[in-house]
Amino acid sequence: MKISRLDLDGTGSPLGLVTRILQVESYLPIPVPVEALCANLDIIKIDDLETEGFEAALVTDENKANGAILVAKGRSRQRRRYSIGHELGHFLIPTHVPGREGQILCSRGDMLRLDIKEQDRRKRMEAEANLFAATLLMPPPVLRSELAKAGTPDLTKFVALANLFDVSKQALARQYVSYHREAVAIIQTRHGRVVNCYRDSRKFPWIDVAPNGAVPPGSVAHGTAGFPGMMSDIAECESELWLSISAARTVASVSEQVLWQREGYAMIMLHASVDDEEDRPSNDGPDQLRFR
Repeated sequence: MKISRLDLDGTGSPLGLVTRILQVESYLPIPVPVEALCANLDIIKIDDLETEGFEAALVTDENKANGAILVAKGRSRQRRRYSIGHELGHFLIPTHVPGREGQILCSRGDMLRLDIKEQDRRKRMEAEANLFAATLLMPPPVLRSELAKAGTPDLTKFVALANLFDVSKQALARQYVSYHREAVAIIQTRHGRVVNCYRDSRKFPWIDVAPNGAVPPGSVAHGTAGFPGMMSDIAECESELWLSISAARTVASVSEQVLWQREGYAMIMLHASVDDEEDRPSNDGPDQLRFR
């Protein structure tokens, strides 16, 4: 690996930094060797984080001559890789300056922030670090190619992609809905209630379910406790099940598929066939994937 921080001079945005990395390391293997990248980019140590209540931290000085990344113990390999990418983003983005103690401490909630237009500076920093990590670990040219090969949205193929990139399913969900050419939404639930909804608002119609709302009766996931790893077939469902009445009029059909996970979690993939598909704008990058 030949990249150094000198190669990153002149750019400071999350997407700009990843673009430059991919230009210099044009044969970067998949899964991306994020720890090797860190070593080339002046991260001198990756160690365990002892501070309770945080997922990861960056330790550096205001000049960022070098840095150390700390990751909470006991996390899965996929979550650890994402946390390392997140902290590398903090280190490389020039405007992300550590506090007085030379640290940027990141909670689990920080790892979920997506709004890079957030007015609060700290929250915006966390969203930018997440954008950097997701784009680095799932490089858009590779992701687009794999999605094109995979074809129709399908959780079986989704799981295979998460394994390919060695990322968590939640991390992949954010990128999947942005870069897939079809109108796809991925809903994360726990014990039958909505936790997160990932969608590209330019491609997927309004979803008529509120955060913490119950999975609607009639859904394959409603009242069903499958064992972890169990996956339903793809089945067409009533559009009004998940969409508002007005939104349902704009789609030809909606299909639903469920993947049951551990600790009461489940992942629901919705695929909408949109009537005016040829008029739908193409997507060149991530959008804000939250309920609004």
